[in-house]
Amino acid sequence: MNRTHAAVAGSLVFLSLAAPALGQTAVFQNKGFEQACFCGSTAPEGFHSPGSNPNARRRFVGDGQLPALFAVGTAGALTPRTGNAVAEMRTSGSGGFVGLTTDTVNFCYCDQNCLTACTSPYPYFDPYYDWDGGDVVVSGWYMIPTDAPIEGDLIAIKLDIKLPGPQDAANWDTFSTDNTIPSINLGVPNTTNGEWRYYEQRWTRAQIHEAAEFNSSPLGPCGVPSGSCFPLPPYPNHLKITIGRYTGDGNPTSGTVFWDDLDYVQLPVETGCGSADFDGDGDTGTDLDIEAFFACLGGDCCATCGSADFDGDGDTGTDLDIEAFFRVLGGGNC
Repeated sequence: MNRTHAAVAGSLVFLSLAAPALGQTAVFQNKGFEQACFCGSTAPEGFHSPGSNPNARRRFVGDGQLPALFAVGTAGALTPRTGNAVAEMRTSGSGGFVGLTTDTVNFCYCDQNCLTACTSPYPYFDPYYDWDGGDVVVSGWYMIPTDAPIEGDLIAIKLDIKLPGPQDAANWDTFSTDNTIPSINLGVPNTTNGEWRYYEQRWTRAQIHEAAEFNSSPLGPCGVPSGSCFPLPPYPNHLKITIGRYTGDGNPTSGTVFWDDLDYVQLPVETGCGSADFDGDGDTGTDLDIEAFFACLGGDCCATCGSADFDGDGDTGTDLDIEAFFRVLGGGNC
């Protein structure tokens, strides 16, 4: 089993410095970094930099910093993709993590326009995640100047689902040094020559459930005395989104990357049952179809067979798949 996305196996774990909270801000806010942090931080509102690293910061047109940012549409210049602001990640030159994460507590307001005041317990800025929903898709646009190519570290979006409060349940570790889940640049010199490029990470419902259930099982950290054991339920209900760059401490790095226009969507659960001709031999609802279905549940699927996730809900080989199979076999609907 590939467990690079398991919470304990991840190469980075970012912990909030705030006290535990029980909820989350409902939607992903300030995705284009237009709003400055109300508390005076150099990070955009809704984000913080782990360790308060000054190399991760909000930039805006005319801020007087270098490299200078110009208005969108300015020929031959560095510009935001849209609006007037971006997130910038520089480097100290010696590795480590530089980035911004939504894993910060929303003490002030529950909407981006500061109209709806929050009440205690204060929610995280992490957007809402539905355990019973479908795949998670997080995307964004990145830009690397021609004269500041990224060298020595990985650029990526990292995802974590979290239980109510601060506990990670599982992570999608794009900063893993074996590149099992590819980052943007795979650690090689990289530049976009000042152009904005699209980047997306998709974490499937099945992968999320597999990782969280493993981490809560005796095979995961619950079986390790020093592990971070947690029960399921309660189920994860918020998604931590982290953008940044990473390599091991002390490794030489250089260059600058900018981010703009992040987005997050959780897709509906894909439904739609397989065929009663499960073995694909042209004969429908036979004993051979039943035998092939149960063989597939046991891990031995024929080349022409359907999927053991018969009901298409993202969970494979469950009682629901068996129920759906016999329902369709009997002429019923999915």
